[in-house]
Amino acid sequence: MLTLSVDLRTGSGPWEWRGEDEGWVRGADHIRPLDHPALEARAVTDGTRTLLVVREKAAGRPSLLRSISPARVDASAYGRAVKECQDFPLQGIWVEAGPGGLRLQTGLGGVCPLYLAYDGGRLAGSWQLMDLRHRLGADRLQEREVMRLLTGFPRYGHDTLFTTVKRLSESSTAYADAEGLRLVYPAAAEHAQPGELADHVGEAELVGAFEALTGHVFAKRPAAPERTAAQLSGGMDSTNLAISLALAFPGAITPCAMLIGGDAGPQQEARRRAVIEQTGFAADVTVRAADHPVLSPGGLRRARAEAVSPLDEPHLEAADALAQALRARGIHTVAAGFGGDEVARTRRTARTPAGTPLAPAWCGERVRDLLGEVDTGISPATVAPETALIALEVATPLMARRGLWTVAPFTDADMVRFGHRLPAAWKTDKRLLHRRLAARGLPEEVVNPPLRENFGHLMNTAVHRHATGLLRDWGKELHLTEQGYLDPAVLAEAVERAALSPADAAPYRTGLYLITAVELALRAL
Repeated sequence: MLTLSVDLRTGSGPWEWRGEDEGWVRGADHIRPLDHPALEARAVTDGTRTLLVVREKAAGRPSLLRSISPARVDASAYGRAVKECQDFPLQGIWVEAGPGGLRLQTGLGGVCPLYLAYDGGRLAGSWQLMDLRHRLGADRLQEREVMRLLTGFPRYGHDTLFTTVKRLSESSTAYADAEGLRLVYPAAAEHAQPGELADHVGEAELVGAFEALTGHVFAKRPAAPERTAAQLSGGMDSTNLAISLALAFPGAITPCAMLIGGDAGPQQEARRRAVIEQTGFAADVTVRAADHPVLSPGGLRRARAEAVSPLDEPHLEAADALAQALRARGIHTVAAGFGGDEVARTRRTARTPAGTPLAPAWCGERVRDLLGEVDTGISPATVAPETALIALEVATPLMARRGLWTVAPFTDADMVRFGHRLPAAWKTDKRLLHRRLAARGLPEEVVNPPLRENFGHLMNTAVHRHATGLLRDWGKELHLTEQGYLDPAVLAEAVERAALSPADAAPYRTGLYLITAVELALRAL
């Protein structure tokens, strides 16, 4: 939601607003909000401290914060403005600048991450990891994060793939001054347990409650239906949200998707067509993912490796093509289904560890020695689902780079609370979401598709065609091999097997893709 560069050794004087290109400026220091119609920037000062806020626009919510230039208020009003930020129900980041340095806080959710790098009294920050590439390097890898990546056990917290960059995670606080940077987690979020339905509550009542809640969550933001798209991949999560938006704004919402092709491709397209025709959307926007192959020589991840985080969307090339197509249509906001899995799953609580991961055969001893630390240093239980926060960090920076703001209703605190109280029988296999589609009169193929729809076959082909060639060329000179994270002999054997055919690549696709993505980024630094 913002970028910043502040020298904490010399900072003094008032902060001034210099327009969207520069943001708030104090001498050579700047804090620049992301310029987007869905966001607003606000500021106040009591003469000693200055509060700088970037947040989503909220519909019908009174605010003490009305000016983008720091408005002078007394200490009492300043305190109420800070409290307003802390109680804000949508996405927001606020910075307090004072004689002692900076205090940065973030609220609920994680649509746009904030990465922070401190060096010699200067704090730099951005919502794009690779904006901080001058602070990154192959010799600065965070070993626990590498272990989590290679074992498929990502965790959410302050740590990133690099020791020199931290993430301001949900509801966290960062303190920065001339002496250093310190990050503090909030207390663990409290979550309700699954409940029991009253005798008079059945399927119709549950579906109605879900629909009312979805409408309530969308209504928290000002509506711009002609400029809004809804992801409609065909999955239960995005499909239910897209239908809710389309019912609220008939004929105005743009459906969008990356088409998977392959054996399940015709099913996906038929299911989407049924939803669109029955519900009423604007003209569809799609891209065929096969036309934008992962790791292709002319694709973003290889052609612009210096600007692409190894954590960015795996199907970056197709996702970027879709984002450009949406912008060409005039879209600036996209509703997405991140977090919907949590309606069908019991979440980790503050006292529930994730378990010890299993290391793939190609992992070196350095990874195996760290397996017991998979939960070390992670965030306490978050309000938004941990899996959704991780997914948002993967997908949303790409969208923001193309001028698209993501709305993720399943990460809303009210929606999370509803999901937790939902009886277990209604969470299993996303029963509620399936039954809601049935209640809308959609055909059985839409409600219960016989084939699984995913991009697995495309990743198989990408790893077979592109990753294996890169990994062969790099050989033992991989940074992860040189640092003991990978066993070169076992990795080479897996590469040769994956090189035989896309089907042979299937068991190795995720790991070989991730290793390749990390190496491309490290070589570009």
